[in-house]
Amino acid sequence: MTFRRDFWTSIVLCILTMLTSPALAAGYEVSDFTFSHLGLTDGLNSPRIHSLRQTDDGAVWITTKNNVARYNGVSIENFEIKVPGMRNIEECNPHFVQSDENALQVFDAGGRIYEFNPVQNHFDLVADVAPFFKHYNKLNDVYKEGGTYWLAMGDGVFLLQGEKIATVASGMFANRIIRGPEGLLLFGTRKGLKSLRRDKEAPMGMSLEQYLPYDVVSSYYDAGTKRLWLGTYDQGVVVIDDNGICTPLEGIPHNPIRSIVSYDGTTMLVGIDGCGVYQTSRTPSSNGKASLLFNANNGPHGAIHGNGVYALLVDSWDNLFIGTYSGGIDIARPVGNTVTFYKQQSNTKQALPNGHVNCVTELSPSAWAMGTDDGISIFNPATGVWQNTAHGQVVLSLCQKPDGGGLIAATYGNGVCQINAKGEVSELYGQDVLGENHVHDLLYDKNGHLWIGCQDAQLVEVTKDGFRYYTVYNTKSMALLPDGRIAVGTVDGLYIATPGQKQVEKLKLSQSPSDSTQVNRYVLDIFVHDGRYLDIATDGEGFYVYDLRKGQFRQFTTKNGLPSNTVTSITQDSLGRLWFATDCGLSFAPADSLDKLVNINYLYGLQCEYSYDAAIRLANGNLLFGSENGAVMVNPHALQNSIYKAGLRIKRVSCPDNTPEQFNELMAKMLDKQMIELTYDQRTFDLYFESINLRYQFDIAYQYRIGNGSWSQLSPQNFIRFVNLESGTHLLTIRAVSKANRITLGEQALSITVCRPWWNSWWMWCTYIALIALLFYGAWWTYELHTRYMRLAMKTMERTNERVRSGAYSDGTEAPRPTQGQEHTTSVIPADKESQPADLRSAFVDATTKSILNNISDSEFTIDRLCREMAMSRTMFYVRLKSLTGKSPQEFIRVIRLERAAALLRSGHNVGRVADEVGFDNAKYFSTAFKKYFGVSPSEFKKQTDSMYGGAE
Repeated sequence: MTFRRDFWTSIVLCILTMLTSPALAAGYEVSDFTFSHLGLTDGLNSPRIHSLRQTDDGAVWITTKNNVARYNGVSIENFEIKVPGMRNIEECNPHFVQSDENALQVFDAGGRIYEFNPVQNHFDLVADVAPFFKHYNKLNDVYKEGGTYWLAMGDGVFLLQGEKIATVASGMFANRIIRGPEGLLLFGTRKGLKSLRRDKEAPMGMSLEQYLPYDVVSSYYDAGTKRLWLGTYDQGVVVIDDNGICTPLEGIPHNPIRSIVSYDGTTMLVGIDGCGVYQTSRTPSSNGKASLLFNANNGPHGAIHGNGVYALLVDSWDNLFIGTYSGGIDIARPVGNTVTFYKQQSNTKQALPNGHVNCVTELSPSAWAMGTDDGISIFNPATGVWQNTAHGQVVLSLCQKPDGGGLIAATYGNGVCQINAKGEVSELYGQDVLGENHVHDLLYDKNGHLWIGCQDAQLVEVTKDGFRYYTVYNTKSMALLPDGRIAVGTVDGLYIATPGQKQVEKLKLSQSPSDSTQVNRYVLDIFVHDGRYLDIATDGEGFYVYDLRKGQFRQFTTKNGLPSNTVTSITQDSLGRLWFATDCGLSFAPADSLDKLVNINYLYGLQCEYSYDAAIRLANGNLLFGSENGAVMVNPHALQNSIYKAGLRIKRVSCPDNTPEQFNELMAKMLDKQMIELTYDQRTFDLYFESINLRYQFDIAYQYRIGNGSWSQLSPQNFIRFVNLESGTHLLTIRAVSKANRITLGEQALSITVCRPWWNSWWMWCTYIALIALLFYGAWWTYELHTRYMRLAMKTMERTNERVRSGAYSDGTEAPRPTQGQEHTTSVIPADKESQPADLRSAFVDATTKSILNNISDSEFTIDRLCREMAMSRTMFYVRLKSLTGKSPQEFIRVIRLERAAALLRSGHNVGRVADEVGFDNAKYFSTAFKKYFGVSPSEFKKQTDSMYGGAE
């Protein structure tokens, strides 16, 4: 698009104004970084940050007002270092000990020095200098050199060796220890910067002498340029070269300089208390100036949460950690030349007025137009100048008139508008032409006709002679086909409109009619590639590729590598790769290998929600996308398919109800051998692991499996909780995986052995076998004892019978004889027992029979009751009755009942009543037992007796 000269004149004036601004003198801008924040909601126990340090494992350690925290890219772990007896909270204020060693140590203002114990996962107290002083002597800085601690304190400089402390200099407030070139030690005090010199008269053979008249509170020695950067309390930054020449750095506010770091090899960053972060060249010239980079104010530099910058840290991946006194930590990640973000900024005209970018288009190589929820923004990438117009209107689509006469905009609620070269907005087509004012997309065809797609009205073609209407509603996007037809994506599928023909064709997004009802027909964008393929982005079903020549579809979803099945925009780069924007990030693939999609969400900031039909390829080859949080430009040529590194490390094992110190020591030794052994009571435990890459941390997820089982689902959770793990040996494999590309970043194997419980051990099984053997032996012994007892009883009974047969008892008295005419009630004694004396037999059997007859109708009359009435034990009763009758008590009772039943039937009693009268509560059982005993059923028995006696007596 070519605008009028007066329009560009205003832009040029704006450019000249910005070029003269000191803010542009530096190398970096806010747009060169993406930002994230760590605060109280993220796990920090305090927003007051004092110092930062990164350890070899990649984690960043943070000291706050009264604690130490560790950040691994996912979560923050806090460590308490306050000890009992601390006199006041100001005695804490921990800072990191300066050292060239790997040990992580911190000190507090009260004079205590702590060292992190990775095995026990806490800080141990290793030194305390407070007892050496009679008064409170604040500890401000510590430098560890071998086994010696240099101490900068409120009352001077001291040297701690073992349990002895020596005074180097007293009577001054020392706040900083500075490591200079070749091991030179400098000490920042309120009376100036002092250097260490040899002095034979001093108690330790050394003392401090005045070096520079600056109150130094921070420093950085650049070994590459041999420059010493000093941050003062109220005189800005001073740079000392290798010749000892001091140069004050211009452009730096004279507030306390809390931190100085080197960035990218060319830039120095300065953290200033109350002013934010400033930048300057690593090799400042005599007229070089520093400029503001970040602060917490409204404006183009407002990117962090606090101006009181106390600590700066550049990590291993060139991320910048900014710790402030009241705003927590801000992380600035460089985007390099791969990705550029254009976002909304408050209180500035030189930025997007609204972050919701609905559409993007290129008017010329020096003018990109973006439609937002608050009008149109035109950006000049060469100058960085923004021109905003059409405020208050929601712009969903933009296109340039074929003759270059202006810009056409589709709005949501204001119809179609046009913007002239002066940026003035006027209505072009409204409700009288369109049928409504909610317009979603615009398109010029080969004939120069404008096509307008509305939300609840028909598709409109604007010709030289008037307007044509097509029965297509709810248009979302349009694309021009190679043959001149128009492809229209709607909420109800895809339509093909031929200019001049009223009939439109609807395409089915499926291969068979049976699948058509299951297809999401909500089309968000349409793109044509290679002149024959139609790429169709849908809301929930991924995207389809339609071959215009063959009329065939192919579908691609998250199974093929898409970040999400809601595909919002499609475009193609100059390398022939198709790019797909979704509501969860970006991916791309070669046009001829779409089943090999590459998810690039590992680049920080790309995992966002992109707007539909808002993607174009610029003239310079870059791709521009509209999103819910600004515009995103990607340089596809700079994009690397290389996978970042992130080694996996198993940290520790945590088990409840165990003594932590002993357990941790044991587990640490075992983990070194990639194996752990647990008791049965420890089979519920947590296993912690991590893989750190702070640039791509949000892309790292974890999987695990046991043995040759299947892998678990990807999860960002960096621990596994095992509950009641089975005893035995298990091989656990854990791996860190890139969520974007499903590539393994690191893998560890661990052998886990859970011992058997005490009741399942080998010695307990020996005990079980012994008890079982003893039980069988006891049962056999009892059986043998019972057998001997029965034999003894039988022998005793036989001897008694012998005496009876001989006619006398053992005492010589004559045995009683039966009286003449004595009869038995029933004949239940077998013939082989008739040899026993009649009087003995009849006395016992008659008494038993009488007792049974007295209770004949009681079905609950049991053998136990019978034994009680006979005044005998169950065993003795059984033995005697069996020896006299040959029947067991149960059989004897049943015989008496059946004999009585037969007598009742002979006397004419009803069959149904007889069973109850003789104690059978189950008539069926009575009939079965009767038939088994007499050979006939009770009813048949009654018939026979009736016919024999001629009826009842």
